[in-house]
Amino acid sequence: MRKYIIFLLVTLWGFETHGQQLSIELSVEWKKEETEIYHRLNSPSTPFLKIVFNNLSNDSIYLPKIYKNKYYIPQLSIGGILGIKSSGDRIVNLIRSISLDTKCNVFIGGTGFNTVEWEVLPDSVDYYSEHGYDVINEILADVYKYVYQPKGNLTDINDLSHIITEKNIINVLKDNFVFLPPNSKYVESYSLAGFKILGGCYTFLLTGSEIKDFVHFGPTRDPQLQDWVYYDVIFPDKINNYRLYRGEFYTNKVDVTFKKSPDL
Repeated sequence: MRKYIIFLLVTLWGFETHGQQLSIELSVEWKKEETEIYHRLNSPSTPFLKIVFNNLSNDSIYLPKIYKNKYYIPQLSIGGILGIKSSGDRIVNLIRSISLDTKCNVFIGGTGFNTVEWEVLPDSVDYYSEHGYDVINEILADVYKYVYQPKGNLTDINDLSHIITEKNIINVLKDNFVFLPPNSKYVESYSLAGFKILGGCYTFLLTGSEIKDFVHFGPTRDPQLQDWVYYDVIFPDKINNYRLYRGEFYTNKVDVTFKKSPDL
């Protein structure tokens, strides 16, 4: 009987550790930042969403990033309510006219090169069902464009299916992947300035809790089928000594309430 008990305990421990090889944890931190609109608001610090990749195993692993852009700000939509050249006064007038009484969920990224956006939805809307694109996304996009004035594509990712190779992943695509030695962590932070300026209650969370071993591309025109098709490109099983991580990971949600500045 004792042997069976020992076996059961070891088996349960093995399942627990296997399921906890990776965590991607979210938290909010504040940093000092100098921007024009913050002088208007008399606010010396900016909230950032911190994304921490934790390798909880004794193996070296690599995986695609959940979300990435070179300006470390959310990509919400193309904007267009006011336009990228909107003046500060027009942005402020827009913010003054908005009252967010509804709690919102903010869904972050994905593990595919074409799932790089954040999407803000009222918490009554099911993200995984068919739904419209809420106007708050475009408003936030315009606020971020005014505050940070990014130039060009936020992610610098187009159709890269033809260059996803071992060599390119560790060179031209290295910023799109995370390489984690055993029991190590990697941290990135993304500005929540737009959310703070707009005010409201938000829950930040990832769009899923599973790392897949491929990326989904398309649509692209297939000359033989004479139709638009989607297809998958599989990542290399191993790069140098780093094993591709596949499967589920632990993650969490972060609830934040921002009060709109009385200076607006």
